[in-house]
This record gives sequence, structure tokens and C-alpha cells, in this order.
Amino acid sequence: MSSDVAVSRRDFLKAAAGAAAALSGCAPRPGDGGGGRRLNIFNWADYLHPDVVPEFERRYGIEVTYDTFASNEALLARMQAGGSRYDIVVPTGYNVRYLRKLGLIKALDKGRIKGFHHIMPRLQDPAFDPGCRYSVPFMWGSTGIGYNRAAFAAAAEPDDWDVFWDRRLAGRMTLLDDARETLGMALKRRGYSYNTTEEPLLRTAVNDLVAQKPLTMAYTSDQVIIQLASGDSLVSLVYSGDAYQAGRANPQVRYVIPASGASIWVDSWCIPESAPHVDNAYLWINFMLEPEVAARTADYVGYATPNMQARSLISPELRADKNLYPDDELLSKCEEIGDVGAATFLYDRMWTELKCA
Repeated sequence: MSSDVAVSRRDFLKAAAGAAAALSGCAPRPGDGGGGRRLNIFNWADYLHPDVVPEFERRYGIEVTYDTFASNEALLARMQAGGSRYDIVVPTGYNVRYLRKLGLIKALDKGRIKGFHHIMPRLQDPAFDPGCRYSVPFMWGSTGIGYNRAAFAAAAEPDDWDVFWDRRLAGRMTLLDDARETLGMALKRRGYSYNTTEEPLLRTAVNDLVAQKPLTMAYTSDQVIIQLASGDSLVSLVYSGDAYQAGRANPQVRYVIPASGASIWVDSWCIPESAPHVDNAYLWINFMLEPEVAARTADYVGYATPNMQARSLISPELRADKNLYPDDELLSKCEEIGDVGAATFLYDRMWTELKCA
């Protein structure tokens, strides 16, 4: 998904927010109008530099409650449940579209956003949100293979999805607890699209994953960094930045975009329709668009920043890594996970079948 000391962001969130709640966490305290001195954020785990929230609190005198989630499905479920009282949420592209269709996020007042011009042009008009009317890009990346070099001969390091069916690694691999990413990986391995809506093709991918399941130690999104860094997992389906974070703690960990392609995605700042502190939400978005803040965060989390002015400030080593900032040739093999419409229910059913198999 670096240049700072390897501090777990789970520890940071506990210290900064008092409780890093996931699905079962306590909801933020009720708001006190459109301004007030509070900001309630719902973000992915391990997704900010530890100094960012304290700096924002000091600068604006605003108390931040920071809760985390482990998957887009978890975010969507919390938003649909209502009463969350969050001011900022961070969905991936296809989930922005879902939240918009459900009326759960606000159309943004671009006149209140300072620094949007820093965003790379190709992400200023994404397919999931034309014109970025509801979202402001925060990070982008890919979902590929994180692996421990010690488990592989130098000439046989993994370069494609078949590694997850290697029985020699049984019990030492993880897949993401994310329906679209894990099912999509199995589809891509067969040469199909991540956005396949044909049930027979999706059924083939699910059957492959059912056969693969005995090799998998866990379906997890929020523990993958720890498992890779500790060596418990030798190979993991992983978000690019998470692999780089694990590599900071364990130099044997590497990340690769598979030769057959991977998913690429954008995570964005959005303001829920029910946000109680809208003024503070805009302050947060503008703060995170500052090039220095964006660069510091990108360096720490190991994901690619869409902020063009921040690029020159990040680590040259990260900037030169084609698995983090892929070139056009590699990008041409990748695809964005999109809205599959009514087939969403098919994916949900197939995912349930896999998890219960």
C-alpha cells in the first residue's frame, strides 16, 4: 500500500482516537451542528501518517474521532445502517458509485476545495465519479502479490496469480477478505475481467477458489501487514501499500503486479449526506490536499499519491518503483474494479458460497 520508523498505525489510531473501531466499534459521538469542534472520520486501517491527525487537531482546534474498517463491504454496510454520524469516509472507486446511487454521500461544493488542481488529470474525471462531483482522490494503487523472498529461489519469485495455487505454500498464504478483489483475482487468472457479469465465468472462478481454500490460512484485509511482516504468511493477495509497509518491517517482503494484470483503484475522500460537521470535513480535505501533507502520507503508507505537486517530495526510491507507480505498458494490463449493476447480488452470493465452503 517509506521513510519513517515502523510504527503500527493500529497503535497510532488507538493513541490518537482512543479506539480504532472496525465493524463492531462504537459510533462517533453525536455532532453539534455544521461546524463545532469535532470531526468524525471512517477510513481504512493503516492509512495515514501518525502525525497527520494530531497536526490537524493542533492547527484547527478540532477533536478528531478516527474509526477504521477493513473492506468496502464493511463501509457500505455501516453507511446503509444509518446513524453513523461520520463526516469523512474513504470508499474505493466502485463504492463511490454505490454510495452516490443510494444517496449516502453529498455532492461536493468545489468552490470550498482548495488544491483540487493538484490532482493528476486522469483522476480528475474518473469513470466512477465523472468530474469528481462526489469525491476527491486520496490514494491510488494496485492489488497484487506480496511475498517473502526467503520462501522462493531467486529465479522463481512469483510473477503471476498461479502462486496462490502452489501446494508447497499450503497454510502460509492469505487472501483478502474482499469479495471483488479475491473473486476478481481468480477471474483475472483465467483471463476474464474483474467486472465479469456472466455467471458461468464467475462460477468457474469460485470453483477454483473453493479448490484453493484449504491452502489459505485466512481471508483478511486488516491483518495482512502483520502476517507478511512476521513471516506467518509467505504470500498474500495484498494492496500495494500494505506490502510496502510490511517490507519496512521485514526487508524480505516484496510486492509485484502480476504479469497478467491486476486491479487498480482509487480511494477518495467523501462527505456523507448525514455528516454533522460539514465545515470541518472541507477543512480536512483541504488539509490533505496540501502537497507536503500528501507527500508525507504517501511516503509512510507506501501507496501512490494522485497529488502531482507532492510527487517531487516523496522518496525517490518509491517514485522509481514501477510496481508502485507503474508505467503505461504495465497499466494497460490492469483494470479498475467497476460497478457491475445487478450482478452485485451474484457476487455477494458467490462470495457467501466461498466463505461457507
